[in-house]
Amino acid sequence: MAELTSAQIYDLLNRPRPLWLAGCDLSGAYLKGANLSGADLSEANLSQANLAGANLIGANLTGANLTGANLAGANLSEADLSFANLSQANLTKANLRQGQLNYAILEQANLFEVNLREAHMTEANLSRANLSDVILLKAVLKGANLANATLEGAHLRGANLFEANLEGANLSNAHLRGAMKPNGDIYE
Repeated sequence: MAELTSAQIYDLLNRPRPLWLAGCDLSGAYLKGANLSGADLSEANLSQANLAGANLIGANLTGANLTGANLAGANLSEADLSFANLSQANLTKANLRQGQLNYAILEQANLFEVNLREAHMTEANLSRANLSDVILLKAVLKGANLANATLEGAHLRGANLFEANLEGANLSNAHLRGAMKPNGDIYE
C-alpha cells in the first residue's frame, strides 16, 4: 500500500469527485468531516483513522481495514463495506442506511444509535459489539454472528435474522415484532 503525506491527502480531498484511493495507506489519518462521497477506498488501510462526521455516501470500502477507526456521526448511507474490518471501530450515531456490510467484521465495534435501516449484513461478525438503540428495521442479518452482542433497545422490526447466532446476546427491550427468528419463525 502506498503511504500518503498530509499534503497529498489535502490535495486529494480537494480534487473533483469521485476520488480513487483504492489500496492507499491512510492509517491514523485525520479525515474528520472530509467529503469522501463516492470515493473508491477499496482495500485501503484506514486503521485508527479519524473519520468522525465524514461524508462517505456511496463510497466503496470493500475489504478496507477500519480497525479502531473513529466513524462517529459519519454518513455511510449506501456505502459498500463488504468484507471490511471494522473491529473495535467507533460508529456511534453513524448513518449506514442501505449499506452493504456482507461478511464485514464488526467485532467489539461501538454501533450505539447507528442507523442500519435496510442494511445488508449477511454473515457479518458482530460478536461482542454494542448495538444499543440501533435501528435495524428491515435489515438483512442472515447468518450474522451476534454472539454476546448488546442489542438493548434495538429496533429490529422486519429484520431477517435467519440462521443468525444470538447466543448470549442481550435483547432486553429490543423491538422484534415482525422480525424473522434464526429458525425461520416470526417474532410476534
